[in-house]
Amino acid sequence: MLTSRRPSGPEPDAPVRSAAPGGHHDDAAHATAAAVARLSVEFPARRAAVVSRTVDQCRRDLDGAPPGALPELLERLARQRLQDGVC
Repeated sequence: MLTSRRPSGPEPDAPVRSAAPGGHHDDAAHATAAAVARLSVEFPARRAAVVSRTVDQCRRDLDGAPPGALPELLERLARQRLQDGVC
């Protein structure tokens, strides 16, 4: 008798769970907050909300980037967008 095997992984409609404390989610949140803080000082003419929104959008755009590279990539991309006035 053959039995069908369920594919491993979450159910298609299962809620997405965030990473455990100390995981990649915390690292991404720290990288985001640090980038906002540094770029707010670097771009004082920009409102803090604009800097924060730009960094948040860059973070979403970099979803899937290697966690170790995220802080540098995030800050570089956000800085470039703020310099170019893309935000």
